[in-house]
Amino acid sequence: MEQQEMMQEYQQLQQQMEEMQEYLQQVQQSRENVQDAITAIEGLEDVEEGSEILAPIGKGAFVTAKIQDTENVVTNIGGDTYQKRENDEAADALEQEKEKLQETREELEENLQEMQQQMQQIQMQLQQQQQEAQQ
Repeated sequence: MEQQEMMQEYQQLQQQMEEMQEYLQQVQQSRENVQDAITAIEGLEDVEEGSEILAPIGKGAFVTAKIQDTENVVTNIGGDTYQKRENDEAADALEQEKEKLQETREELEENLQEMQQQMQQIQMQLQQQQQEAQQ
């Protein structure tokens, strides 16, 4: 492979790695959000109906709300579809989602490692070509 082709491949790998790292951060953030939801659901056991809470309405804004039902939560089941579920069922569904995110995270980390190895190989080949050219 010519030096220019190797440089192009190296740059492509570098760009792909950056994109993959951004996606990995998003997956990790989603996983943390899911864990926060599980913790909140589990915490409902200690909350009395009628208790006031701050309910998020987006971008750091909240409204005061009263909890009317501590036995059930409404969860997103895909797209714009929501379903009322018992706390245990909702926590189990979220736990499954967290496991899928963990699997995705592990796959991304493996791919990143492979790409890094490819980049190191290209770097070594480029260095070898430069050394040969100097002789």
